[in-house]
Amino acid sequence: MMTPSTYSIISETTEDRFDETENLDDAIRIARGLVQKGQAGDPISIEHNGRVVRQFVLTPAGVVEEPAVG
Repeated sequence: MMTPSTYSIISETTEDRFDETENLDDAIRIARGLVQKGQAGDPISIEHNGRVVRQFVLTPAGVVEEPAVG
């Protein structure tokens, strides 16, 4: 039986790995929560199979944004 791929939630600033989940929706929820508690400009990324698939950052105005990942 194959182990499902996981989504890792990672700080792009410190490279800390906060959590892993098997579900993208859960990973987004966790990442957005971490961004809201962090400092403006510190991006939190979601990696899947070694690639960044989503990224979130807090603006100075306190708004969570999702910049394009390229």
